[in-house]
Amino acid sequence: MPRKRYRMIGLPEDLYLQCEEIVKSGRHGYSSVSELVKDGVRRRLEELRRYFQEKEENSSSRR
Repeated sequence: MPRKRYRMIGLPEDLYLQCEEIVKSGRHGYSSVSELVKDGVRRRLEELRRYFQEKEENSSSRR
């Protein structure tokens, strides 16, 4: 199985510190800031996919 490739991104310090607080609290099940950020990005991407899919379906049904 090929290794995953990673890219670095920048995160403003205030956002990082908020993420770090969530991780340190232990209340949400994240073991690292990276894990929290990856989960957040995945969820937002899925939300956008659904939105654009619904938008496309609605526009094609109006034709």
